[in-house]
Amino acid sequence: MEDLLVIRDLSKTFPGQVALDGVDITLGAGRTHALVGQNGSGKSTLIKIVAGYHQPDPGSNADIDGETLALGDGAAAAAAGVRFVHQDLGLVESLNSVENISMGVGYTTKRGGRIDWAADTRRAREGLDLLGFNDVDVSLPVGALAPSQKTAVALARALHGWEENAKLLVLDEPTASLPGDDVERLFAAIRRLKARGVAILYVSHHLDEVFEIADDVSVLRDGKRITTMPTAELDHEGLIELMIGHRLERSAMSSEANATGVAGLEVRGLTGGTIHGIDLVVRPGEIVGVAGITGSGRELIAPYITGQIPSDEGSVSVYGTPIPNYDPRAAMDAGMAFVPADRATLGVLPLSSVGDNLTIADLWRNWRGGRLRHREEKAECAEWVERLSIKTASIEVPIGALSGGNQQKVLFGRSLRLAPTVLVLDEPTSGIDVGAKDQILGLIDAAAQDGTAVLAVSTDTDELVQVSHRILVMVEGIIIDELSGDDMTTENVERSLLQTLKAAGR
Repeated sequence: MEDLLVIRDLSKTFPGQVALDGVDITLGAGRTHALVGQNGSGKSTLIKIVAGYHQPDPGSNADIDGETLALGDGAAAAAAGVRFVHQDLGLVESLNSVENISMGVGYTTKRGGRIDWAADTRRAREGLDLLGFNDVDVSLPVGALAPSQKTAVALARALHGWEENAKLLVLDEPTASLPGDDVERLFAAIRRLKARGVAILYVSHHLDEVFEIADDVSVLRDGKRITTMPTAELDHEGLIELMIGHRLERSAMSSEANATGVAGLEVRGLTGGTIHGIDLVVRPGEIVGVAGITGSGRELIAPYITGQIPSDEGSVSVYGTPIPNYDPRAAMDAGMAFVPADRATLGVLPLSSVGDNLTIADLWRNWRGGRLRHREEKAECAEWVERLSIKTASIEVPIGALSGGNQQKVLFGRSLRLAPTVLVLDEPTSGIDVGAKDQILGLIDAAAQDGTAVLAVSTDTDELVQVSHRILVMVEGIIIDELSGDDMTTENVERSLLQTLKAAGR
């Protein structure tokens, strides 16, 4: 293996926290190298130093292709051929692919300084063709594209001019919002780049992907590199143990629902977008999962029920209380709480403190005599931080400084603090590591044990099988199957999806 990027003794200290502690890592040309670890292990800090967002501590150094690389210098990284595709992609969804790519790499101009749109369109199409995405309509706004096509646009922008210069591509959680088929398209693009000698640094919480696409894997834990190994020498359990420092003890989920006969959440005839007349009931103490591929209508269930977007027809009620269409406040007043799928956009207030993010949904609890009692609020927040094992230096820290898993725990705390009778969860463990995921699933189970009616919508079938008492399978806007008891297995959920899709000729 020819060494491409060599990082030595990389350290980074923030006030009160050592984020990286003497990390050494080597990436080979034409190989995919996975970087894994729990949230807060130092992965994001390492990437941000290479990208120039953070400065490393003195004594840290790196070489790329035999030449010194100035860590903490974004211009130096770009000049050395390091390219990045971050999890949020950084696309302007109202603009088309041509405009998004041109904004990133510069516009082609004609005489007189006018933009040569024909040349820029050819450039965009050539970049997408290189990645195997020749089906992208580059004239459409990026917001109208499929998730994998959006990722391809970001890749094409990052890899512009790669033949002359690009040596290393850093992919940070590239599949966070991609369904299975789209993940395969991305992997095919990665393999094309590898064949041309580009090194890939692949950061992901999805260990199945690591084993499928990565040649090597480095494990970070508490800011230290624990090991670097060929992926073929590891298995899932061994990798998880390296990540968390001990064998993972799965939370004991309740096998039986403590459900009563009444309907906690009742949905009748829900229609809108790709959903065609959905009926479902969740009883107190029951966890009902909803499975389905992207486009099945699964992704609209939670937004319709919670009033984030208006439905066309149907009714939603909480313990018999009708919830007006498109009225989140009424849903909350009736006892419903919600954790959204898009944590960054719809969940956290990134510049506000952990404490403010915990209490923002209900400030009246600590309101006395016409003013907010900050001492009481802080004491309550501290209790929630301890109860949920949220890793933060204090409740005054901006939530944006926390890892994804700890941000998700704050969102759960915000919802559970409302003492909801109905809890609606949309992709509850998206973008968090295996240790935090198990803690979140434990919180879901505990909420049901306390009598809450829980609806959990997820693309993670294994997760649904682990935590649910019943699973509803959605295809083409309708519920086509319901599984429970011994029939509720990952294989049966996926078989139900596959057989129905085959019958539909898809």
